[in-house]
Amino acid sequence: MKKHLVMLVALLAVVAIAVPAMALEFKYGGLYRLRWHSADDVTDGGASGDNGFGGFRGFDNRDNQNYMDQRLRMYFSFVASENLQVVTKWEVDTIWGMGYDKFSTGGGVGADSINLEMKNVYVDFNVPYTPIRATLGVQGLAFLTGWIVDDDFSAAKFTAKFAPFSVTAGYIGAQVNDVTNWGDRVDDWFISLDYADGPWKASIVGFIQDGHNTDVSTFWNPRMSTGAGPQGSAGYDDFDLGFVVPTTGIATTATIPGFGTRTLAGDNLFFDLGVAVSYKVDWIHAYLNFVKNFGSFEMLPGLLDHSIDYTGYMIEGGVNVFHGPFTFSLNGFLASGDNFDPYLDSSDGNFRYPRGASHYWSEVLGLGSLDQSIGSSYLNGVRPTVTPAGGSAKTSLKSGDQLTDDVKNLPGAGGYNAADTPSNLWMINFGIAYQALEKTKLTFNYYYVGTQAEVMSGLTTVFDPTTQLFYDFTTTSHTIGNEIDFYVDQGIVDGLNLRLVFGYLFAGSGYTIYNNDSDSWKAGMVLDWKF
Repeated sequence: MKKHLVMLVALLAVVAIAVPAMALEFKYGGLYRLRWHSADDVTDGGASGDNGFGGFRGFDNRDNQNYMDQRLRMYFSFVASENLQVVTKWEVDTIWGMGYDKFSTGGGVGADSINLEMKNVYVDFNVPYTPIRATLGVQGLAFLTGWIVDDDFSAAKFTAKFAPFSVTAGYIGAQVNDVTNWGDRVDDWFISLDYADGPWKASIVGFIQDGHNTDVSTFWNPRMSTGAGPQGSAGYDDFDLGFVVPTTGIATTATIPGFGTRTLAGDNLFFDLGVAVSYKVDWIHAYLNFVKNFGSFEMLPGLLDHSIDYTGYMIEGGVNVFHGPFTFSLNGFLASGDNFDPYLDSSDGNFRYPRGASHYWSEVLGLGSLDQSIGSSYLNGVRPTVTPAGGSAKTSLKSGDQLTDDVKNLPGAGGYNAADTPSNLWMINFGIAYQALEKTKLTFNYYYVGTQAEVMSGLTTVFDPTTQLFYDFTTTSHTIGNEIDFYVDQGIVDGLNLRLVFGYLFAGSGYTIYNNDSDSWKAGMVLDWKF
């Protein structure tokens, strides 16, 4: 690491010497952040013990966590004039103590590692004789507070301003694994019409994601945070139908016993239409956001040729009232859910996302300041009971079998998704913040969280040695739980800020598929300086 820093300093010195001759302006800035994390029953949502699984599925409930991590971001801009600049952003992430080889985070003894990451590199310029500003390269894009997307992308963005209106449009190269293969590409196009005048702001956003023959945004692509499938496989067995779908990346095929390697989805075209309105003056801020899913994909083309439409929706609204040192907040959202049977239904009413969406909300369920969350109901609906014609319940699918009604709900990784891509989830939140001193702020938030469509709340599995099959017995629920979050924000010196974090989820019966859901909590601190 020392060698890399020496090289970086030398490079900056050369640039500084060359700047006067090149008539360039050099700008820099960045962020340093140090966090302490402590959590229990957050990553899997279950207490220690059997929980009805008998240990045969490879689950490990020992998920108590305690660790430190840090992040350094460095921003360097090379500015020719107000008409042209090149922006670069670099990042170094380190987990304290983790340094087993040079490709790890560099937190171990000796500290040397290869962990400098490119976050953004793009050129930003005015198009001559037009009102258009172009931004080309790897850059950050965000629409509808992350309900559509909020991430870094390889993109071309064009913005034109006609006060009080502005128009932003462009293209994203979301996935190109093989430049000669169009089937595993993901291409995005977007346009946003924005209005800002006085206290009013409004936006209309259209976002098209052409997933070609990938499973992006389908029920097969749930963005699970777990790294292995139910039987310890390298993928995620969504329905226990005998084949495995990868947990990471965007899959195109799966090997299905008796049918060979098959394409999961074909002609996968996903479209989001979003609307946002907000009003803000000295004493109040009110807002309303709405996103509707459109589009469709072919499920297992050439095998089933079954078309499924995206029909989910999201609505969010809230109001913040400012009164002296106090801020009172009331807000909530509904990300739609649906008792969706992918083999019988022609539409999926669960709210889906294009790749790159990210909307943080609460601390335990919604990632929060510490970026830890269960992400979903952790295998809710993973092993849905299936009923063969004239037979008893079992968990291996054959021709003519159908999913039973009580466990058909499969929005993403399970009965619901949480984290920063909620689906089949609604919440209502009340909060109060108090500016106790000039540099001291106290914040309390309460959340009630539930699901629109019922999810599996209890699962008991019995193995029949005669048939060599697992039999699942399930119960269902709409209740995820009640969450309370508490924050203390304290200014230290010269822009250095400290945040103390505590979040506790009183688990409802639908939180996991365990028969006895365990409460989850997170605690920690965030020390950061933006420079």
